[in-house]
Amino acid sequence: MPDVVLTAIMDYLDFRSIMFLRKVCRNFRTFIDEVVPSSSVIALGLTVNQERIKLGLEDSIVEFRKVTYSKPDQEVSFWKDLEMILKHQKSHLEYFTVNLEPPENHKTLEKSTLEQLHSVFLDKLQNLLTSRKVPLKAKSLNLEVGDQNEVMKILPNIDLETLEEILIFPATGPHMRVFDLDKVVETEQWKHAKELGTANFMVEEPLEKFTHFERCRICVDTISLELLRKLKESFFNHPTLESFELHHEPHYKCRELKHWFEQLFEGSYPDEVYQDRWYSRIPGNPEDVLSIRSSYFEWITFSRCKFSDIQINDYVI
Repeated sequence: MPDVVLTAIMDYLDFRSIMFLRKVCRNFRTFIDEVVPSSSVIALGLTVNQERIKLGLEDSIVEFRKVTYSKPDQEVSFWKDLEMILKHQKSHLEYFTVNLEPPENHKTLEKSTLEQLHSVFLDKLQNLLTSRKVPLKAKSLNLEVGDQNEVMKILPNIDLETLEEILIFPATGPHMRVFDLDKVVETEQWKHAKELGTANFMVEEPLEKFTHFERCRICVDTISLELLRKLKESFFNHPTLESFELHHEPHYKCRELKHWFEQLFEGSYPDEVYQDRWYSRIPGNPEDVLSIRSSYFEWITFSRCKFSDIQINDYVI
């Protein structure tokens, strides 16, 4: 069979079928290894715990597949399969997810023990990613990890021109603990991404490490008038900043926040859901306005919107 015909046939095969074809005979295996046909995988998910590794594949040709590898018996097979997937992954992934599940007794384990739980897995994954001729292309990176050192095993190896969204969630530790990101925020991938989503942990890095995103969601321990003022100025100085969701511990009184809003913003306008929404006109921009809504207890959201969109029920600002 001519190579051009075989290549055309493979365009109609999902990645799993190509791998089956590779095992048919030596000629097919040699051809596939030399040509390296592009994978049809559009999303990849890895979930790891002490007993097993789960590999989730979303394919553009067939429905979502999930393969489970028991540890330690099938670990070698997993790494071979993952290596083959990454070798054939030429187009970008819609998302790449790594979920490091803690053991059931993780609350009783020492921090040093928790840090070593997935170290071997992450080292091997890092080696696979760094061995690629070009960085892995993924539009969204979703990480459920224990600390920033685990983030740093993966994030710097993602193509910074493709990466748009970074999602980080803590896999272990107490609820709403501080999650250090001082190394992560200095990576080029962080600086080039457009969207950041975090949950269930607090950050302590300076606000300016987050305001380059178009959309951002973080949690902080302390809300202050100065912090709100800086965020307001960031919207004035960064035209690409669309929304910033600021979660905080629910210990601020409604009157205190309202008092700050009165000092910072030009006024309020009615809202059916949030009662009051606050606003500020953006200097030099007659069309857009900075809109602020808040639960007054747990979160505050800054967003850029059209001035005409906030004229509700004939209420004119």
